[in-house]
Amino acid sequence: MLAHAPCLLESNEGSRKYTVRDFLRVAGSVKTEMTISACDLYRVPSLSSWRHEFLLVHVEIGVDREKLMLIIERFPGNNAIRAAVSDGGIAKDTITVMRARESHGYWQRVGQPPKCRGTLRWSGRPPHLLDIITMADAASTTFKYYNCYVRQCYWYARVILASMAEAFPSCTTEGTTSFANRRFAVFGAYKISQVQALVNLQTVYGGGKCLRPPPLIVTPDSLRTMRSHLAGYLKNCLAQLPCAQPAAVIVNRCCGRTLGREPNAAGGWT
Repeated sequence: MLAHAPCLLESNEGSRKYTVRDFLRVAGSVKTEMTISACDLYRVPSLSSWRHEFLLVHVEIGVDREKLMLIIERFPGNNAIRAAVSDGGIAKDTITVMRARESHGYWQRVGQPPKCRGTLRWSGRPPHLLDIITMADAASTTFKYYNCYVRQCYWYARVILASMAEAFPSCTTEGTTSFANRRFAVFGAYKISQVQALVNLQTVYGGGKCLRPPPLIVTPDSLRTMRSHLAGYLKNCLAQLPCAQPAAVIVNRCCGRTLGREPNAAGGWT
């Protein structure tokens, strides 16, 4: 068992998978210093007839520099056929903790090992583990819906990697993070404003400064979520209201009480 981070991975485990939010909560409770030495962008040549990209983060823990590796990745939440629909539901953003990459299934597939496309490497003042986890959580919360064209695994890995390079520019870059096939370059595209939003959130909430979840930023995804919650709230409120009586019933009752009677000066009927 790791002496400094027993809650992240037990001694008898080859790997353990978390949701991004759960990992942020667990890692935030670890008091030992956990820094990032490098972050790789990997591509799986084929995954159920689809290519896939993810980040492999190299973590060093404590003064003994014990090592862990994290896989940060995104999948569609509704298990839809990704080529057929653009909306994949709420994305499944996960973090897998392991000691050696060979223990993960990606490296156990014969003839199709993942290929490293690019690397960010830090040596002087490396970022804290919570810095990249905060960015991943901010990306998951702010852009929570999977979209085959603009917010898929390529976008998720690349926007986090670009945000780390922007927030911690002392890193050296190896390889390239450009999409190899220019015809489908839109799949890995991200906006500068998205990178800046993640960097701003990391500045306030990253590095163990604050363990509260990042605030919600108004985006098409967040508006969609608020619209859904508001519709559900209004539906529940309307369901609890007493059923309104038909107008005909009200008129008949009124006529039955006033038929043949005259109004008086006091406002009543005689």
